[in-house]
Amino acid sequence: MSTRTATDAASGLPYGLLAVLWLVGWTLRVPILTAPPLATDIARTFGLGEAGVGALTMLPVVAVAFGAIPAAWIITKFGLRAAIVGGLLLSIAASVSRGQVPSAALLFAISVVMGLGIAICQTALPSATRAWTPSHIALASTVYLNGMMVGELSAAGLTRPIVLPLAGSDWQLALVLWAIPLLAVVGAVLFARPSSHDESSAQETPSPSASIPRLGDLRVWQYGILLGSSVVAFFVVNAYSGSVLQARGEQAALSGLLFAYNSMPLVASLCLLATPNLIGKRTPVAISSIASVVGLAGFLFFDGWASWISALIVGYAATVETILLVSLPPSIARGTAVTRLSAGMTLIGFSLAFVIPVFGGWIADLAGTVELALYPALGFMVLALFSLGQQAKYPAYE
Repeated sequence: MSTRTATDAASGLPYGLLAVLWLVGWTLRVPILTAPPLATDIARTFGLGEAGVGALTMLPVVAVAFGAIPAAWIITKFGLRAAIVGGLLLSIAASVSRGQVPSAALLFAISVVMGLGIAICQTALPSATRAWTPSHIALASTVYLNGMMVGELSAAGLTRPIVLPLAGSDWQLALVLWAIPLLAVVGAVLFARPSSHDESSAQETPSPSASIPRLGDLRVWQYGILLGSSVVAFFVVNAYSGSVLQARGEQAALSGLLFAYNSMPLVASLCLLATPNLIGKRTPVAISSIASVVGLAGFLFFDGWASWISALIVGYAATVETILLVSLPPSIARGTAVTRLSAGMTLIGFSLAFVIPVFGGWIADLAGTVELALYPALGFMVLALFSLGQQAKYPAYE
């Protein structure tokens, strides 16, 4: 069976491979985002408090950050297809196992394992876009990132109203049901047939150590800080909007705002699907970075409709910036350098995305003022603007 059809060859677009990349992107967000809708059930089963519930979502994110370096080694050692299949199977098995472990400690441990599986796939995808779709790198990047956005909405929006009733209100069984379509994606990756030239380009460097990020490289920090800024912008509004609106007496607007806000990634990814030529250019990154800063400042300093609209600006602009930056490695690097740059950016960006909001929450708790939780994020985002660089197009990375 081959995912390259006669239609693909005639049109020049590898539709089958683009579909596989989209499905893998979708799969990477479903295991993480099934936890929040099931949080009350999981907390009741394991006796978790608020901090424990938050850790269920954040631990896989931290694992994605710190798993980027071993993921880069694994990808170069075993190849793209094996790494993606292995990472998917690991994340799926760990996701299902969350409902089978006997203690909270094991629940957290298996959540970290799940994050490591996701890290392998997430680090491999930029290289896969260059190796499997070499003539459509920018389009393939936006396609798999669109899959991630749809995965977020699928897990957050379908788990409680559809999957949990199908499981008879058993959250452990709900995790098993989610594994069925995820396993189908593994099959799609196994049946995908990139050309032999594309496959070999993924492994042109024989030494796995060549894929380890160079953390002394200023460009890795430049792009990693920008990525961290975009992820921080999106996460901090999601994390603290409920407390901010409650403090303002606007809690009635919370559900509507969160739905609209978490729809912005899908809108942004669809817009970039129509304009993949923006990838690799500095100006769109700069515009989205500045818009995120303005939006977060508006959410912080305004109230009512002005604040809510500002939040939506953050959701849209931060997603655009994230997609442009995650798509950057395959557009400016080749071979193992793609994996090396992607892994370094992921390590730096996602680590900052965890530390800065937590630091803001700590300050807010000390001062007793919830708005202070947003100040470290806003300050960091302003400082990150100095990492944009001067060139109109980001130069090639070796």
